[in-house]
Amino acid sequence: MRSQIYKTLRLSTFAMILLVLVVLFPRDLDISVVGFGMHVEYHFTWEKYAANIKTFFNGLFYEQTLGPTRFVGEKAEVAVIRTVGNSLAVIVTAFILSMGLGILKGIFDYQSSDRKTKWLGGMTTWLFQSIPDFLFILLYQWIAIKYFPFIRVFADEGWQAWLMPSLLLSIYPTFYIARITSASIASQEGMLYIKVAQAKGLTRTRIMYKHVLKNCMSTILSHLSSLFVYMLSNLLIIEYFMNYPGAADRLFTAIDYDIHYGAGAKYEPGVIIGICFCFMLLLVAAQLVSIISKYKNGLR
Repeated sequence: MRSQIYKTLRLSTFAMILLVLVVLFPRDLDISVVGFGMHVEYHFTWEKYAANIKTFFNGLFYEQTLGPTRFVGEKAEVAVIRTVGNSLAVIVTAFILSMGLGILKGIFDYQSSDRKTKWLGGMTTWLFQSIPDFLFILLYQWIAIKYFPFIRVFADEGWQAWLMPSLLLSIYPTFYIARITSASIASQEGMLYIKVAQAKGLTRTRIMYKHVLKNCMSTILSHLSSLFVYMLSNLLIIEYFMNYPGAADRLFTAIDYDIHYGAGAKYEPGVIIGICFCFMLLLVAAQLVSIISKYKNGLR
């Protein structure tokens, strides 16, 4: 386990260093008007690259700043803290919802696997995992605007601003956890501790929630890293479609991609590095929990 933890930390550190070097790569363009057209040239120099790196790290270590942003008077670290805080509210809420509802759905899937209600169990889990999340977003917006006009679909503050994105972000993870929970419970069938509990006269519900589910938690938590990878990768589309001022949407804005020239004139390296570093910490924490859970599960 210790070697896996060290390996994760080394790979994460290397990935972050590589990201910083890529972000600080010179992107200045020489744009001039030639006749009736616009002429664009790119000239790379190691001196400019070294200057970008030196400027960033001087600001980081001596001035304690990630640099400026496109907004006058705003520092990059302020934008990072604000937007990452907004996204964390959505991520944490979605994670709690997906874990709670997913485990309950997994128990229902397992218990209904040999009943007439089987189609409400594993089949619905498979169905919701197969539908892209952006369809749920569009469907939610259409229903809310058409039938529930009192719901502020594009609210940027208040409880609706973070609750609605959280619900949308938790859809796929809920059924992902449900599938893992159902399979984990099925793997416990015939175990000695279950037979002993049945011999003691414990009810099926008590055995399920007190004994079986407890033994399944390490297996469920071992998939935490995959769950967070999906949530972070899907965060941008939810924040963009819901007009939520989160870190993923701010990261996309900071890149300032231009279809004609690549990076635009308002490219913000400090914001990109800061947000990516926060996301990296979140993924590393999830990966460490997964490693520890796999290790504990292997000891059983």
